[in-house]
Amino acid sequence: MTRFAFFDLDNTLVNQSAALMAWARDFVTARGLDPAAVDWFEVKNHTAPTWRAYAGQIKKQFGLSDSVDGLIHEVTETYPGYFVLEDGVADGLRLLRAKEWKLAVITNGTTAVQMAKVNRVDLWSLVDGVFVSESVGVRKPDPHIFQIAADKLDVELGGDGWMVGDSLDADIVGGATAGLRTIWLPHGHPQPEEGPWADRVCETVGEAIDLLAAI
Repeated sequence: MTRFAFFDLDNTLVNQSAALMAWARDFVTARGLDPAAVDWFEVKNHTAPTWRAYAGQIKKQFGLSDSVDGLIHEVTETYPGYFVLEDGVADGLRLLRAKEWKLAVITNGTTAVQMAKVNRVDLWSLVDGVFVSESVGVRKPDPHIFQIAADKLDVELGGDGWMVGDSLDADIVGGATAGLRTIWLPHGHPQPEEGPWADRVCETVGEAIDLLAAI
């Protein structure tokens, strides 16, 4: 039996919302915008489906002369630098590997941006693989992305494996469809009455790691 766990990246292993807001505060200052403009970024944190859409929203909202392509480049080149991996999370991943768990990150997103985040927080030293949807050609919740990760880690999808993430639709549905047990991080969001339902619910990724380490 090989125990293994797949982790989502954004707002699971690392705090995407905090990183984006830290970036936004510096962007507002550097551009000489009204400090209250930061509030707009907070509202828009999760509403743009692509970086092009997000850059277009920024350009329109603040009347910037930059091209959309220029703003995309500025955001995606600088924003990953604001990511932090908390010491407790890093220690927890080290503990799981010491207990002979195999670990991987499975994340939707663009390869350049997601890998910049991974490199920034040095996740390579803590997991056995990183799988980005753009690179592998399939997105969560499609179970094929989990199969790709399992093949690379030389494990079999099934009850010995776990998926940990904050998205019910991508992480929990995807993990369950792939035959994995699942842990949901709700971040204050209520559980929909109609589901989907995770096997376990943990308030933090640290709590999720502790749960796995006790198995």
